[in-house]
Amino acid sequence: MNDILIVDDREENIFSLESMLESEGRHFWRALSGNDGLKIAFKENIDLILMDVQMPEMDGFETVEILKSNPRTNKIPIIFVTAINKDSKYVVKGLQDGAIDYLFKPLDIDITRAKVSNILLMINQQKELESKNLELAQLNQEKNQLLGIAAHDLRNPLGNILILSDYIIDGAAEQLSDDQRGLLAMIKKSSNYMIGLINNILDVSKIESGKLELKPVQTNINQLIESNTELNKYLANKKNIGLHLDIPDEQVSAEVDPAYIEQVLNNLVSNAVKFSMGGTKITVRLEKMPDLCMISVADQGAGIPESELGKLFKFFSRTSVQSTQGEHSTGLGLAISRKIVEAHGGVISVESTKGVGSTFSFSLPL
Repeated sequence: MNDILIVDDREENIFSLESMLESEGRHFWRALSGNDGLKIAFKENIDLILMDVQMPEMDGFETVEILKSNPRTNKIPIIFVTAINKDSKYVVKGLQDGAIDYLFKPLDIDITRAKVSNILLMINQQKELESKNLELAQLNQEKNQLLGIAAHDLRNPLGNILILSDYIIDGAAEQLSDDQRGLLAMIKKSSNYMIGLINNILDVSKIESGKLELKPVQTNINQLIESNTELNKYLANKKNIGLHLDIPDEQVSAEVDPAYIEQVLNNLVSNAVKFSMGGTKITVRLEKMPDLCMISVADQGAGIPESELGKLFKFFSRTSVQSTQGEHSTGLGLAISRKIVEAHGGVISVESTKGVGSTFSFSLPL
């Protein structure tokens, strides 16, 4: 059903328009003045307004100005209907005030019907699209809730598997054969990967449902990077990769959620290690600028083809570049990092040259 409001100070004009436009699925509202039209528009769910220009007390231009200034009515399509004011300057004024079209009296029946039908068709398509979007948003929310519940319930038993495999490896290593130790190592590696995947899925669920809650505190960024780099040196050393710091002596302080910024750093540094060969170098750099600081992680890996850079920072998206020792990737880390950086008011980007390496950088407002 489409609700059409006709505003005209002459009843015969309203009757003429109703008769001309009457069709199944259309309901007409009548107003004999601008004030009456405003009362109906503010109260009812009107789809289209046909507005006379010349009316006593409040003309069509003034009425439309009020309609367009109110959030409830500012999106209602309006067609001016007039017997005078055919001068182009009045037409331009009406369109600038928010009307979408003009109809001039005496009305051409076919043109009037066609214009109104086309506008109502667009309105109905927009309604259908909004309904579908609402339905999709609801389904997406349900999906995020299901993912969150499933991931949360899986994390505890996987953590137990990891603890028990560690316990067996540490407590009974001498009683185990090489094959048994190898199998336990595979169990431990797979459990670690699964826990990382589950944590990422929980992060995605939080982000997509709008529940990524930052707890910002004034943080010494120099110290945050130093401690994070120290933790990641173990991974780099295992592959004979040098992990170097380039940070200023001057303290850089910013109000951030340190746990989330450390998550971004961990992702960028572990990726650099993952895609670098032994004997190369990774540099973690901090630069202070007037209003922001820039943190970058530069590697000497294989680099990313220019045609694939657009795949980065998207959920479940991977490039063709392979890790150097078969390390797994979920395709979630960079997308989560982008959301975290943007939630802090920063920007994350990448520069990469195939065969030379990649530099991932992100900014944080000071």
